[in-house]
Amino acid sequence: MLNKVLSGILFVILASTPVLAMEQNMPGGKWWRNPHVSQKLNLTDKEIRMLDEQFVDSRRKLIKLKNSVEMEQFELENTLESETLDEAAAIKQFDKLEKERAALSSERFRFLLQIRKILGFERFQQLKMFHKKFRRHKMGAYKECPGRMDKMGRDPKEPSDRKESMGDDMKF
Repeated sequence: MLNKVLSGILFVILASTPVLAMEQNMPGGKWWRNPHVSQKLNLTDKEIRMLDEQFVDSRRKLIKLKNSVEMEQFELENTLESETLDEAAAIKQFDKLEKERAALSSERFRFLLQIRKILGFERFQQLKMFHKKFRRHKMGAYKECPGRMDKMGRDPKEPSDRKESMGDDMKF
């Protein structure tokens, strides 16, 4: 029976990997409110309002779903920490936890789909490219000198002309 539980855990991890990988390629927060980004993507006021509405709707759902995941995680831990192990109850609780995790992942993906619908194919690809460059730049700068970064991930000791030579794509 323990093999079934471990197999279930492994399945969930493998099944959620593509969604998690996709999320990592998308910026968090209200990136569309950044004037540089909204200008680069040619976002209209209507599209910004739509993104705001989708964000608020999704955040409300995510908050509830995260709370449910935490509660089911607590219940599973409580079940596993009891002096006598009730294997059937543990499996049932694990299934509840995985159901809540799947709902959380689905909501994140639903928001991603809404962004894709609003932006369309070309601008969605452009957004992914901006974010990828930003992450690469930020991680590269962090690896080179982690103790000397400003809020934008740049070395404050670098000459200002070098900062400008990063190109507009880095001002994310």
